[in-house]
Amino acid sequence: MRNVFSLLLTAAVLMLAAIETPDALARASQGGRDPWNAEHMDRLPPEIRGAVNQMCGSSARAGHYFATYLDNARMIRLHFEHLNCSEQARFCKGASCLQQEYLSSGGHYRLIRTFYAGGGD
Repeated sequence: MRNVFSLLLTAAVLMLAAIETPDALARASQGGRDPWNAEHMDRLPPEIRGAVNQMCGSSARAGHYFATYLDNARMIRLHFEHLNCSEQARFCKGASCLQQEYLSSGGHYRLIRTFYAGGGD
């Protein structure tokens, strides 16, 4: 009976550890770095970075998911809820925030769509 109890206790501890692990791994993968990182801006193509800097100023800092890359980076979608600048309030209206899509054409990106959508869109 004692062995059964010990086995059940061990199984319960392992299950709890498995439930907590994904969140812990996500926090660990950030490596303690600031989520509002200027490097995310530096990685954008120059024409997109310039457009964002016009809207936000040169102090713009972006979260990890500010720019998402679609169709092998042929299209870049910007999610302004993940942008930190002094003008943050003007990018969101209630639960909807500004998004922009840029398409690569001839080696340069051009703005093709601006719209408001809820977070995660």
